[in-house]
Amino acid sequence: MLRIDTYFKELIDLLKQNYSSRLLYVGLQGSYFRGEADEISDIDVMVILDRLSINDMETYREIIDECGNGDKSCGFICGESDIKNWNPCEICQLVHTTKDYYGRLSEFVPTYTVEDERTYIKMSLNNLYHELCHRYIHDSREKNIMKLPSAYKSVFFILQNIHFQNTGNFILTKRELLSQLPDEDKKVLLKAMELKNQKEYHFDEYFSALFEWCQNSIFKS
Repeated sequence: MLRIDTYFKELIDLLKQNYSSRLLYVGLQGSYFRGEADEISDIDVMVILDRLSINDMETYREIIDECGNGDKSCGFICGESDIKNWNPCEICQLVHTTKDYYGRLSEFVPTYTVEDERTYIKMSLNNLYHELCHRYIHDSREKNIMKLPSAYKSVFFILQNIHFQNTGNFILTKRELLSQLPDEDKKVLLKAMELKNQKEYHFDEYFSALFEWCQNSIFKS
């Protein structure tokens, strides 16, 4: 499997060669940061430049290709002023789920409040609810079956933030979070974990579980 520290060393060297002092920050997100990566996991990288142009994005694409594993590359690149004016509702999640490799992310993001965190949870639940309803009505059953596992991915991030809001403890891994959740939340997170590598599943059971959990969570939030 990919040695993430080696990959990041090469990536940062190439970023410095191409952007020089314009490179402000590089961080790791996703399953490699959480220690949950497998052979098919994406490599989630966050990069901040002094400013971001279309030419910069073209250069970044070339850098990713040169590093190898381009088919697994994912993540986010932005300019300094862009991230400093980002929606503060998303900053709590961003800061807690990004590992600094070059620079400090906290120096480039706006501050956030408890109310911002509460809004993030509500928005995430609302977006999930809308996605489930829209797809169930307007897409074919085959497409619903194909897309439901990706909808389940958001459950972990929502529960991370609900737990943080309730306890002040931001838990990074699914396994650790499971042990801290009430039964109704634990059941839906277990289903999300089961779907990660499960090619066949009972759609009606899994859809109903996620939809009802989303409804109940909106009511409680």
